[in-house]
Amino acid sequence: MALTLAKHAPIFVVLLGPPALWALVEGALPLALSLAVPAVLPLAVFAAVWRHPLPADLRGIEAIASIALVFALSAILTMPALMTLGMPPIDAFFEAMSAATTTGLSVAADPDSWPFAAHILRAWIQWCGGLVIATAVLALLLPSGMPAQKLGQAGIDQGDRIASTRRQAQQLLAVYLGLTVVMTALAVLVIPDWREAVALILAAVSTGGFAPRSDSLASYGAMGQGIVVLAGVLGAVSLLTYVLILQGKPRDAWRLGSVRRVLLALLTVGTLYAIMLYIGGLRDISDIYGAILNVILALTTAGFSTGPLPPAGAALLVLVIAMAAGGDIGSTAGGLKLLRLGIVLRAILHDGQKQRLPAGALAPLRHAGEPVEADTLTAILALVGIYLIAMAVLWLHMLGHGHPALPALFEVVSALSTAGLSTGIVGADLSDDLKLSLGFGMWLGRLEFFAVLLLLAPRTWMSRR
Repeated sequence: MALTLAKHAPIFVVLLGPPALWALVEGALPLALSLAVPAVLPLAVFAAVWRHPLPADLRGIEAIASIALVFALSAILTMPALMTLGMPPIDAFFEAMSAATTTGLSVAADPDSWPFAAHILRAWIQWCGGLVIATAVLALLLPSGMPAQKLGQAGIDQGDRIASTRRQAQQLLAVYLGLTVVMTALAVLVIPDWREAVALILAAVSTGGFAPRSDSLASYGAMGQGIVVLAGVLGAVSLLTYVLILQGKPRDAWRLGSVRRVLLALLTVGTLYAIMLYIGGLRDISDIYGAILNVILALTTAGFSTGPLPPAGAALLVLVIAMAAGGDIGSTAGGLKLLRLGIVLRAILHDGQKQRLPAGALAPLRHAGEPVEADTLTAILALVGIYLIAMAVLWLHMLGHGHPALPALFEVVSALSTAGLSTGIVGADLSDDLKLSLGFGMWLGRLEFFAVLLLLAPRTWMSRR
Protein backbone atom coordinates (compact mmCIF):
# COMPACT_ATOMS: atom_id res chain seq x y z
CA MET A 1 0.00 0.00 0.00
CA ALA A 2 2.85 2.38 0.77
CA LEU A 3 4.34 1.71 -2.65
CA THR A 4 0.94 2.17 -4.31
CA LEU A 5 0.42 5.53 -2.60
CA ALA A 6 3.97 6.65 -3.46
CA LYS A 7 3.45 5.74 -7.11
CA HIS A 8 0.33 7.91 -7.13
CA ALA A 9 1.97 10.91 -5.46
CA PRO A 10 1.54 13.05 -8.64
CA ILE A 11 -2.16 13.13 -7.82
CA PHE A 12 -1.40 15.58 -5.04
CA VAL A 13 0.47 17.83 -7.47
CA VAL A 14 -2.69 17.95 -9.59
CA LEU A 15 -4.64 18.71 -6.44
CA LEU A 16 -2.46 21.52 -5.08
CA GLY A 17 -0.53 22.84 -8.07
CA PRO A 18 -3.24 24.86 -9.92
CA PRO A 19 -4.46 26.68 -6.78
CA ALA A 20 -0.83 27.44 -5.90
CA LEU A 21 -0.30 29.04 -9.33
CA TRP A 22 -3.52 31.04 -8.99
CA ALA A 23 -2.42 32.29 -5.56
CA LEU A 24 1.01 33.22 -6.96
CA VAL A 25 -0.51 35.21 -9.82
CA GLU A 26 -2.90 36.91 -7.43
CA GLY A 27 -0.03 37.86 -5.14
CA ALA A 28 -1.18 35.77 -2.18
CA LEU A 29 2.36 34.55 -1.51
CA PRO A 30 1.83 32.85 1.90
CA LEU A 31 -1.05 30.85 0.44
CA ALA A 32 0.96 29.99 -2.68
CA LEU A 33 3.91 28.79 -0.59
CA SER A 34 1.73 26.73 1.74
CA LEU A 35 0.37 24.92 -1.33
CA ALA A 36 3.64 24.62 -3.23
CA VAL A 37 5.55 22.87 -0.45
CA PRO A 38 2.99 20.04 0.02
CA ALA A 39 2.90 19.73 -3.77
CA VAL A 40 6.67 19.33 -4.07
CA LEU A 41 7.01 16.76 -1.29
CA PRO A 42 4.91 14.11 -3.09
CA LEU A 43 7.06 14.60 -6.18
CA ALA A 44 10.13 13.79 -4.12
CA VAL A 45 8.43 10.63 -2.87
CA PHE A 46 7.46 9.68 -6.41
CA ALA A 47 11.01 10.25 -7.65
CA ALA A 48 12.29 7.82 -5.05
CA VAL A 49 10.02 4.97 -6.19
CA TRP A 50 9.30 5.63 -9.86
CA ARG A 51 11.61 2.82 -10.98
CA HIS A 52 9.85 0.30 -8.74
CA PRO A 53 6.98 -1.56 -10.40
CA LEU A 54 3.61 -1.67 -8.71
CA PRO A 55 2.89 -4.88 -6.81
CA ALA A 56 1.33 -7.38 -9.17
CA ASP A 57 -0.70 -8.99 -6.40
CA LEU A 58 -2.56 -5.87 -5.23
CA ARG A 59 -5.72 -7.13 -3.58
CA GLY A 60 -9.11 -5.49 -3.68
CA ILE A 61 -9.03 -4.61 0.02
CA GLU A 62 -5.64 -2.92 -0.44
CA ALA A 63 -6.94 -0.91 -3.38
CA ILE A 64 -9.97 0.24 -1.37
CA ALA A 65 -7.83 1.18 1.62
CA SER A 66 -5.44 3.08 -0.66
CA ILE A 67 -8.29 5.21 -1.99
CA ALA A 68 -9.45 5.98 1.55
CA LEU A 69 -5.93 7.10 2.40
CA VAL A 70 -5.74 9.26 -0.72
CA PHE A 71 -8.74 11.23 0.50
CA ALA A 72 -7.33 11.54 4.00
CA LEU A 73 -3.95 12.71 2.68
CA SER A 74 -5.68 15.19 0.39
CA ALA A 75 -7.28 16.82 3.42
CA ILE A 76 -4.06 16.74 5.47
CA LEU A 77 -1.98 18.31 2.69
CA THR A 78 -4.56 21.08 2.23
CA MET A 79 -4.62 22.02 5.92
CA PRO A 80 -1.48 24.26 5.92
CA ALA A 81 -2.99 26.48 3.21
CA LEU A 82 -6.17 26.96 5.20
CA MET A 83 -4.20 27.68 8.33
CA THR A 84 -2.42 30.55 6.54
CA LEU A 85 -5.90 32.08 6.21
CA GLY A 86 -6.18 32.21 10.00
CA MET A 87 -8.05 28.96 10.63
CA PRO A 88 -7.11 26.91 13.72
CA PRO A 89 -5.83 23.38 12.98
CA ILE A 90 -9.12 21.61 13.76
CA ASP A 91 -11.08 24.12 11.69
CA ALA A 92 -8.58 23.69 8.85
CA PHE A 93 -9.00 19.91 9.06
CA PHE A 94 -12.77 20.22 8.90
CA GLU A 95 -12.67 22.65 5.97
CA ALA A 96 -10.13 20.53 4.08
CA MET A 97 -12.09 17.32 4.63
CA SER A 98 -15.27 19.09 3.56
CA ALA A 99 -13.52 20.14 0.35
CA ALA A 100 -11.91 16.77 -0.42
CA THR A 101 -15.18 14.92 0.18
CA THR A 102 -17.19 17.45 -1.88
CA THR A 103 -19.40 18.26 1.10
CA GLY A 104 -19.43 22.05 1.38
CA LEU A 105 -20.02 22.43 5.10
CA SER A 106 -17.88 25.30 6.34
CA VAL A 107 -16.59 26.55 9.68
CA ALA A 108 -14.78 29.56 8.21
CA ALA A 109 -15.33 32.63 10.39
CA ASP A 110 -14.84 35.30 7.71
CA PRO A 111 -14.43 33.83 4.21
CA ASP A 112 -15.36 37.16 2.59
CA SER A 113 -11.99 38.55 3.69
CA TRP A 114 -9.99 35.78 2.00
CA PRO A 115 -8.02 36.30 -1.19
CA PHE A 116 -9.98 34.89 -4.10
CA ALA A 117 -7.31 32.23 -4.56
CA ALA A 118 -8.60 30.62 -1.36
CA HIS A 119 -12.06 30.23 -2.90
CA ILE A 120 -10.51 28.73 -6.02
CA LEU A 121 -8.58 26.34 -3.75
CA ARG A 122 -11.73 25.05 -2.08
CA ALA A 123 -13.61 24.75 -5.37
CA TRP A 124 -10.70 23.00 -7.11
CA ILE A 125 -10.26 20.51 -4.26
CA GLN A 126 -13.97 19.73 -4.52
CA TRP A 127 -13.76 19.33 -8.29
CA CYS A 128 -10.91 16.86 -7.90
CA GLY A 129 -12.59 15.03 -5.04
CA GLY A 130 -15.82 14.73 -7.00
CA LEU A 131 -14.44 12.07 -9.27
CA VAL A 132 -10.91 12.60 -10.51
CA ILE A 133 -9.04 11.39 -7.43
CA ALA A 134 -11.37 8.54 -6.59
CA THR A 135 -11.55 6.82 -9.96
CA ALA A 136 -10.29 8.37 -13.16
CA VAL A 137 -6.83 9.64 -12.23
CA LEU A 138 -6.05 6.49 -10.27
CA ALA A 139 -6.99 4.34 -13.23
CA LEU A 140 -5.08 6.57 -15.65
CA LEU A 141 -1.85 6.59 -13.67
CA LEU A 142 -1.82 2.88 -12.98
CA PRO A 143 -0.43 0.64 -15.71
CA SER A 144 -2.85 -1.61 -17.53
CA GLY A 145 -3.58 -4.96 -15.96
CA MET A 146 -5.11 -6.33 -12.80
CA PRO A 147 -3.96 -3.62 -10.35
CA ALA A 148 -5.56 -0.91 -12.50
CA GLN A 149 -8.72 -2.94 -12.77
CA LYS A 150 -8.91 -3.49 -9.03
CA LEU A 151 -8.33 0.14 -8.17
CA GLY A 152 -10.86 1.23 -10.76
CA GLN A 153 -13.46 -1.16 -9.38
CA ALA A 154 -12.83 0.09 -5.85
CA GLY A 155 -14.04 3.59 -6.66
CA ILE A 156 -16.71 5.50 -4.80
CA ASP A 157 -19.54 3.64 -6.48
CA GLN A 158 -19.38 -0.11 -6.72
CA GLY A 159 -22.27 -0.22 -9.21
CA ASP A 160 -20.92 1.52 -12.31
CA ARG A 161 -17.55 -0.10 -13.01
CA ILE A 162 -16.77 2.54 -15.64
CA ALA A 163 -13.26 3.28 -14.38
CA SER A 164 -12.00 -0.29 -14.53
CA THR A 165 -9.83 0.33 -17.58
CA ARG A 166 -7.69 3.22 -18.73
CA ARG A 167 -9.83 3.86 -21.82
CA GLN A 168 -13.02 4.03 -19.79
CA ALA A 169 -11.31 6.33 -17.32
CA GLN A 170 -10.34 8.64 -20.15
CA GLN A 171 -13.96 8.73 -21.34
CA LEU A 172 -15.15 9.50 -17.86
CA LEU A 173 -12.61 12.29 -17.45
CA ALA A 174 -13.60 13.75 -20.81
CA VAL A 175 -17.25 13.84 -19.75
CA TYR A 176 -16.44 15.38 -16.39
CA LEU A 177 -14.22 18.03 -17.97
CA GLY A 178 -16.73 18.65 -20.76
CA LEU A 179 -19.58 19.25 -18.32
CA THR A 180 -17.38 21.66 -16.39
CA VAL A 181 -16.36 23.65 -19.48
CA VAL A 182 -19.89 23.89 -20.90
CA MET A 183 -21.49 24.93 -17.62
CA THR A 184 -18.70 27.41 -16.89
CA ALA A 185 -19.27 29.04 -20.27
CA LEU A 186 -22.97 29.41 -19.47
CA ALA A 187 -22.27 30.71 -15.98
CA VAL A 188 -19.88 33.37 -17.26
CA LEU A 189 -22.74 34.78 -19.36
CA VAL A 190 -24.97 35.44 -16.34
CA ILE A 191 -22.53 35.93 -13.44
CA PRO A 192 -20.67 39.28 -13.71
CA ASP A 193 -17.40 38.12 -12.14
CA TRP A 194 -15.93 35.32 -14.28
CA ARG A 195 -13.82 34.14 -11.35
CA GLU A 196 -16.92 33.50 -9.31
CA ALA A 197 -18.46 31.64 -12.25
CA VAL A 198 -15.43 29.35 -12.41
CA ALA A 199 -15.44 28.66 -8.67
CA LEU A 200 -19.18 28.00 -8.55
CA ILE A 201 -19.20 25.56 -11.46
CA LEU A 202 -16.14 23.67 -10.22
CA ALA A 203 -18.01 23.08 -6.99
CA ALA A 204 -21.42 22.48 -8.60
CA VAL A 205 -20.38 19.83 -11.14
CA SER A 206 -18.72 17.91 -8.31
CA THR A 207 -21.90 18.44 -6.24
CA GLY A 208 -19.65 20.19 -3.74
CA GLY A 209 -21.16 23.45 -2.52
CA PHE A 210 -18.42 25.89 -1.54
CA ALA A 211 -19.30 29.36 -2.85
CA PRO A 212 -17.14 32.51 -3.03
CA ARG A 213 -19.75 34.45 -1.05
CA SER A 214 -20.65 33.75 2.56
CA ASP A 215 -24.38 33.77 1.70
CA SER A 216 -23.81 30.99 -0.86
CA LEU A 217 -26.11 31.65 -3.85
CA ALA A 218 -28.52 34.04 -2.14
CA SER A 219 -27.04 37.27 -3.56
CA TYR A 220 -26.76 36.01 -7.14
CA GLY A 221 -29.47 36.66 -9.73
CA ALA A 222 -32.15 34.11 -10.55
CA MET A 223 -30.42 33.09 -13.81
CA GLY A 224 -27.09 32.63 -12.09
CA GLN A 225 -28.69 30.50 -9.40
CA GLY A 226 -30.46 28.43 -12.03
CA ILE A 227 -27.26 27.70 -13.99
CA VAL A 228 -25.41 26.60 -10.86
CA VAL A 229 -28.30 24.39 -9.78
CA LEU A 230 -28.47 22.86 -13.27
CA ALA A 231 -24.77 22.01 -13.04
CA GLY A 232 -25.49 20.23 -9.77
CA VAL A 233 -28.35 18.27 -11.34
CA LEU A 234 -26.11 17.18 -14.23
CA GLY A 235 -23.48 16.06 -11.71
CA ALA A 236 -26.11 13.97 -9.89
CA VAL A 237 -26.78 11.88 -13.00
CA SER A 238 -24.60 8.83 -13.63
CA LEU A 239 -21.65 9.90 -15.76
CA LEU A 240 -22.06 6.69 -17.71
CA THR A 241 -25.14 8.36 -19.24
CA TYR A 242 -22.98 11.00 -20.89
CA VAL A 243 -20.38 8.45 -21.96
CA LEU A 244 -23.09 6.49 -23.79
CA ILE A 245 -24.41 9.66 -25.42
CA LEU A 246 -20.93 10.54 -26.68
CA GLN A 247 -20.65 7.01 -28.05
CA GLY A 248 -23.79 7.65 -30.12
CA LYS A 249 -26.00 5.43 -27.96
CA PRO A 250 -28.77 7.75 -26.70
CA ARG A 251 -31.24 4.86 -26.33
CA ASP A 252 -28.80 2.97 -24.13
CA ALA A 253 -28.26 6.14 -22.12
CA TRP A 254 -32.01 6.46 -21.56
CA ARG A 255 -32.41 2.75 -20.78
CA LEU A 256 -29.70 3.12 -18.13
CA GLY A 257 -32.43 4.86 -16.15
CA SER A 258 -30.32 7.41 -14.32
CA VAL A 259 -31.98 10.42 -15.96
CA ARG A 260 -35.45 9.04 -15.20
CA ARG A 261 -34.57 8.32 -11.59
CA VAL A 262 -33.16 11.80 -10.98
CA LEU A 263 -36.08 13.56 -12.68
CA LEU A 264 -38.66 11.46 -10.84
CA ALA A 265 -36.96 12.08 -7.51
CA LEU A 266 -36.76 15.83 -8.19
CA LEU A 267 -40.45 15.92 -9.10
CA THR A 268 -41.45 13.93 -6.03
CA VAL A 269 -39.45 15.77 -3.39
CA GLY A 270 -40.04 19.13 -5.09
CA THR A 271 -43.80 18.65 -5.03
CA LEU A 272 -43.79 17.40 -1.44
CA TYR A 273 -41.58 20.29 -0.34
CA ALA A 274 -43.78 22.85 -2.09
CA ILE A 275 -46.86 21.42 -0.36
CA MET A 276 -45.20 21.61 3.04
CA LEU A 277 -44.15 25.21 2.43
CA TYR A 278 -47.62 26.17 1.16
CA ILE A 279 -49.19 24.68 4.27
CA GLY A 280 -46.66 26.68 6.28
CA GLY A 281 -47.89 29.90 4.66
CA LEU A 282 -45.36 30.53 1.87
CA ARG A 283 -47.09 32.33 -1.02
CA ASP A 284 -44.55 34.66 -2.67
CA ILE A 285 -43.44 33.37 -6.09
CA SER A 286 -39.82 34.52 -5.73
CA ASP A 287 -39.55 32.83 -2.34
CA ILE A 288 -41.07 29.65 -3.76
CA TYR A 289 -38.49 29.68 -6.60
CA GLY A 290 -35.61 29.91 -4.14
CA ALA A 291 -37.15 27.25 -1.92
CA ILE A 292 -37.52 24.80 -4.81
CA LEU A 293 -33.90 25.40 -5.77
CA ASN A 294 -32.94 24.54 -2.19
CA VAL A 295 -34.69 21.17 -2.31
CA ILE A 296 -33.03 20.42 -5.67
CA LEU A 297 -29.67 21.26 -4.12
CA ALA A 298 -30.48 18.96 -1.19
CA LEU A 299 -31.35 15.98 -3.40
CA THR A 300 -28.33 16.45 -5.65
CA THR A 301 -26.16 17.05 -2.54
CA ALA A 302 -24.76 20.11 -4.32
CA GLY A 303 -24.55 21.95 -1.01
CA PHE A 304 -25.35 25.51 -2.05
CA SER A 305 -28.32 27.40 -0.67
CA THR A 306 -30.41 30.22 -2.11
CA GLY A 307 -31.61 31.58 1.20
CA PRO A 308 -32.53 30.62 4.76
CA LEU A 309 -33.78 27.09 5.30
CA PRO A 310 -37.25 26.56 6.78
CA PRO A 311 -37.63 26.27 10.56
CA ALA A 312 -37.77 22.86 12.20
CA GLY A 313 -40.87 21.14 10.88
CA ALA A 314 -42.21 19.04 8.02
CA ALA A 315 -40.47 21.07 5.29
CA LEU A 316 -37.07 20.68 6.96
CA LEU A 317 -37.69 16.94 7.31
CA VAL A 318 -38.31 16.72 3.55
CA LEU A 319 -34.85 18.23 3.01
CA VAL A 320 -33.35 15.63 5.36
CA ILE A 321 -34.98 12.83 3.35
CA ALA A 322 -33.77 14.37 0.09
CA MET A 323 -30.17 14.60 1.33
CA ALA A 324 -30.25 11.03 2.61
CA ALA A 325 -31.45 9.79 -0.79
CA GLY A 326 -28.88 11.79 -2.78
CA GLY A 327 -28.21 11.53 -6.51
CA ASP A 328 -27.85 8.43 -8.64
CA ILE A 329 -25.18 5.79 -8.49
CA GLY A 330 -22.21 6.51 -10.73
CA SER A 331 -22.56 10.26 -10.23
CA THR A 332 -20.55 12.71 -8.15
CA ALA A 333 -23.43 13.08 -5.68
CA GLY A 334 -23.49 11.66 -2.18
CA GLY A 335 -26.28 9.97 -0.23
CA LEU A 336 -27.57 6.42 -0.38
CA LYS A 337 -28.20 6.79 -4.13
CA LEU A 338 -31.49 6.53 -5.99
CA LEU A 339 -30.79 3.23 -7.74
CA ARG A 340 -30.14 1.48 -4.44
CA LEU A 341 -33.22 2.93 -2.80
CA GLY A 342 -35.27 1.89 -5.83
CA ILE A 343 -34.08 -1.71 -5.43
CA VAL A 344 -34.93 -1.64 -1.71
CA LEU A 345 -38.43 -0.37 -2.55
CA ARG A 346 -38.84 -3.10 -5.16
CA ALA A 347 -37.75 -5.67 -2.58
CA ILE A 348 -40.43 -4.45 -0.16
CA LEU A 349 -43.15 -4.62 -2.81
CA HIS A 350 -41.84 -7.95 -4.07
CA ASP A 351 -42.02 -9.50 -0.61
CA GLY A 352 -45.67 -8.47 -0.33
CA GLN A 353 -46.51 -9.88 -3.75
CA LYS A 354 -44.87 -13.22 -2.96
CA GLN A 355 -47.51 -13.88 -0.33
CA ARG A 356 -50.17 -14.07 -3.08
CA LEU A 357 -48.26 -16.53 -5.28
CA PRO A 358 -48.95 -20.29 -5.33
CA ALA A 359 -46.67 -22.46 -3.26
CA GLY A 360 -43.48 -23.31 -5.14
CA ALA A 361 -43.83 -20.49 -7.68
CA LEU A 362 -40.57 -18.85 -8.77
CA ALA A 363 -40.67 -15.04 -8.86
CA PRO A 364 -37.20 -13.56 -8.38
CA LEU A 365 -36.75 -9.91 -7.50
CA ARG A 366 -36.05 -8.01 -10.69
CA HIS A 367 -34.71 -4.61 -11.61
CA ALA A 368 -34.85 -3.29 -15.18
CA GLY A 369 -36.00 -6.75 -16.24
CA GLU A 370 -32.98 -8.51 -14.77
CA PRO A 371 -32.95 -10.62 -11.59
CA VAL A 372 -31.31 -8.93 -8.61
CA GLU A 373 -28.65 -11.19 -7.12
CA ALA A 374 -28.85 -11.93 -3.41
CA ASP A 375 -25.32 -10.57 -2.89
CA THR A 376 -26.33 -7.26 -4.47
CA LEU A 377 -29.37 -6.88 -2.24
CA THR A 378 -27.33 -7.86 0.82
CA ALA A 379 -24.67 -5.25 0.01
CA ILE A 380 -27.32 -2.54 -0.42
CA LEU A 381 -29.03 -3.40 2.85
CA ALA A 382 -25.66 -3.47 4.61
CA LEU A 383 -24.88 0.00 3.31
CA VAL A 384 -28.25 1.33 4.43
CA GLY A 385 -27.75 -0.27 7.84
CA ILE A 386 -24.28 1.25 8.30
CA TYR A 387 -25.60 4.65 7.20
CA LEU A 388 -28.37 4.49 9.81
CA ILE A 389 -25.97 3.37 12.56
CA ALA A 390 -23.49 6.15 11.76
CA MET A 391 -26.36 8.64 11.62
CA ALA A 392 -27.61 7.54 15.04
CA VAL A 393 -24.15 7.78 16.64
CA LEU A 394 -23.41 11.24 15.26
CA TRP A 395 -26.93 12.44 16.06
CA LEU A 396 -26.55 11.34 19.69
CA HIS A 397 -23.26 13.24 19.82
CA MET A 398 -25.02 16.36 18.56
CA LEU A 399 -27.89 15.93 21.00
CA GLY A 400 -25.40 15.49 23.82
CA HIS A 401 -24.24 19.05 23.16
CA GLY A 402 -27.78 20.30 23.54
CA HIS A 403 -28.59 21.02 19.90
CA PRO A 404 -32.28 20.79 18.83
CA ALA A 405 -33.24 17.35 17.55
CA LEU A 406 -34.34 18.00 13.96
CA PRO A 407 -31.69 20.63 13.11
CA ALA A 408 -29.04 18.34 14.63
CA LEU A 409 -30.29 15.44 12.48
CA PHE A 410 -30.17 17.76 9.47
CA GLU A 411 -26.48 18.55 10.06
CA VAL A 412 -25.58 14.88 10.55
CA VAL A 413 -27.33 13.74 7.36
CA SER A 414 -25.76 16.66 5.50
CA ALA A 415 -22.30 15.45 6.56
CA LEU A 416 -22.89 11.73 5.90
CA SER A 417 -24.46 12.42 2.50
CA THR A 418 -21.79 15.04 1.69
CA ALA A 419 -24.62 17.50 0.99
CA GLY A 420 -23.21 20.61 2.66
CA LEU A 421 -26.46 22.35 3.60
CA SER A 422 -26.67 23.67 7.15
CA THR A 423 -29.29 25.09 9.47
CA GLY A 424 -26.60 27.22 11.10
CA ILE A 425 -25.33 24.80 13.74
CA VAL A 426 -22.13 24.07 11.82
CA GLY A 427 -19.90 27.12 12.02
CA ALA A 428 -16.78 28.54 13.61
CA ASP A 429 -18.30 28.29 17.10
CA LEU A 430 -19.11 24.58 16.82
CA SER A 431 -17.30 22.54 19.48
CA ASP A 432 -14.04 20.93 18.40
CA ASP A 433 -15.19 17.39 19.14
CA LEU A 434 -18.24 17.85 16.90
CA LYS A 435 -16.04 19.26 14.15
CA LEU A 436 -13.88 16.15 14.34
CA SER A 437 -16.81 13.73 14.41
CA LEU A 438 -18.63 15.43 11.54
CA GLY A 439 -15.37 15.57 9.59
CA PHE A 440 -15.00 11.85 10.11
CA GLY A 441 -18.62 11.42 9.01
CA MET A 442 -17.88 13.24 5.74
CA TRP A 443 -14.95 10.91 5.09
CA LEU A 444 -17.17 7.90 5.80
CA GLY A 445 -19.95 9.12 3.56
CA ARG A 446 -17.80 10.12 0.57
CA LEU A 447 -16.25 6.64 0.47
CA GLU A 448 -19.55 4.93 1.25
CA PHE A 449 -18.43 3.67 4.65
CA PHE A 450 -16.85 0.33 3.75
CA ALA A 451 -13.54 1.76 2.49
CA VAL A 452 -12.91 3.70 5.72
CA LEU A 453 -14.17 0.92 7.98
CA LEU A 454 -11.95 -1.63 6.25
CA LEU A 455 -8.99 0.73 6.50
CA LEU A 456 -9.51 1.14 10.25
CA ALA A 457 -10.37 -2.48 11.01
CA PRO A 458 -7.53 -4.18 12.93
CA ARG A 459 -8.07 -7.43 11.00
CA THR A 460 -7.16 -5.62 7.77
CA TRP A 461 -3.64 -5.12 9.06
CA MET A 462 -3.16 -8.50 10.75
CA SER A 463 -1.01 -10.92 8.78
CA ARG A 464 -2.50 -14.33 8.07
CA ARG A 465 -0.54 -17.52 7.69
